[in-house]
Order: sequence, then structure tokens, then C-alpha cells
Amino acid sequence: MGMEAALEQSPPTTADLVAAAVRGDRQAFAALVEPDLPAAFGTARIVTGSSADASDAVQEALLSSWQGLDSLRDPDKFRPWFRQHVVRAALRAAKRRGRVVELDMSIASPGDELDLAVDRRTLARAFDRLEAGDRVLLTLHHFWDLPVAETAAHLGIPEGTVKSRVHYAMERLRAAFAAEERR
Repeated sequence: MGMEAALEQSPPTTADLVAAAVRGDRQAFAALVEPDLPAAFGTARIVTGSSADASDAVQEALLSSWQGLDSLRDPDKFRPWFRQHVVRAALRAAKRRGRVVELDMSIASPGDELDLAVDRRTLARAFDRLEAGDRVLLTLHHFWDLPVAETAAHLGIPEGTVKSRVHYAMERLRAAFAAEERR
């Protein structure tokens, strides 16, 4: 009978994990954040332009999320709430320090792969030229692939503003890319 009860028990919901984490269960908190850590680090890396600053920002976001978990009103909104902590921490890190562009020696490869690697590096340099607000907006909308409505809710701005800002941020990115290609 014990085995049947174990099989019938469903995995904990986000709300269950949040409630357990609020009570101090670190494993529940880890279960909440672990699926989002690669995207959190990638986002922080994009915003800060530095792996070291991105690591610091993610650590800061984890700490602030853990400490502020009891202020989360809707436990089912944990993921966007955690993303906000990551973005805010990354913006603070980018403002605290000048961005450091790190060389990636792994891009050296033959043929078409080299051209693709050069294009990626050029795009990364162009992206680094953007203001932090543009980087955050493009990261949320394109890297995280959030729909306009969710991006708007995440940033606390109207949907029309998101559409407009994405449009102009993409124009600035295209211009920066063209400038990097001419270098």
C-alpha cells in the first residue's frame, strides 16, 4: 500500500516549493531556481558583458530572491519574479563597473564555422555598444523569447511601449553591427 501511495503522489507544484522555501527549505529553493540558472547566467552575461560580473549578479539575485521570498504574492509567478531579480542585479553590476569584454579563443575553427564565429563576435561587440536598457529589453524579448505581453509585465510598461522600444533597440543594434563590421 505504501508503494501505491508513493506512485499516486504527484511532484510538488511551484506553490508547494515556494511555501517550503519560505519555511527555510533550501532544497525546495534549489528546485525552484535550478531550471532557470543557465538562462539567468546567460542573461546576466549579456547585460553585464562579463562572465565574472554575471556570476556576481546571479549570486546577488539568488540571495535577494531567497531573502525576499516571503514578499512573493503569487507563488505561481516565481519564474518571472526570479527573472526580475536577475535583470535588476545584472543592471546594478553593469552600472557598478565598466563592462569587460573577454576574449573567447574557442571561436577559432575552419571554413564556414570561422565566418559564423566572426559574425557572432561582431554581434557580441555590437550588442555591448547598446545601453543597458536596450540589452535588457532585447534579452527578455529575444533571448528568453518572452511574448510582448509578458515582457511588458516583466518591465512594468505598456505593451505598445515594448513594441516601440524593441523596434528602436533593434535599429540601434543593426547600426552598431554595421559599425563593427566596418572596423
